[in-house]
Amino acid sequence: MPIFHLNSLPKQKRIQMIGEFYDVIDSLKNRDEVRLFFKSLLTAEEIATFMRRIEIAVLLSFKYGYGQIAETLGVGNGKISNVQRALQQDDNGYKVIVKRLIENRKKRLKRIKKEEKEAVESLSPLSDLKKVRGARILPDLLDAVIEKLEDDKKLEKEALLFTPSSSFHRNK
Repeated sequence: MPIFHLNSLPKQKRIQMIGEFYDVIDSLKNRDEVRLFFKSLLTAEEIATFMRRIEIAVLLSFKYGYGQIAETLGVGNGKISNVQRALQQDDNGYKVIVKRLIENRKKRLKRIKKEEKEAVESLSPLSDLKKVRGARILPDLLDAVIEKLEDDKKLEKEALLFTPSSSFHRNK
């Protein structure tokens, strides 16, 4: 059976094949379809490999050094330099996904912190007072002011390190 090599195709066919791959990805309508597609296409290990590259790109984008990244994620300098090279070659693909990933992580962290705060507040003796319809205005206003004053840079740094594999690596 002959082995397929992309470079053995004429340039126009290569462009067409890659373009159709992008069209396939673009045709996926929601997260569930994306999950099913990549689950069929790739092994869990291959997906993890892609995610590690993205994690490296996140940390490089926020000026982490090779040593910090290697220690945080447990990766070698070769992997880090490959991602660094892609970022330096005006690779907007990483830049777009890094920005969106950080925003998603920040939203997830805010939701987690809110749930934790609500759990603690539910144990407070004042929790019954907060449930009274008119009495809820002041606590809601205070919560809104505190949330607005929250240090976004601190949350951003926390979001940077809110990666599945870095927590696994630190727990080893």
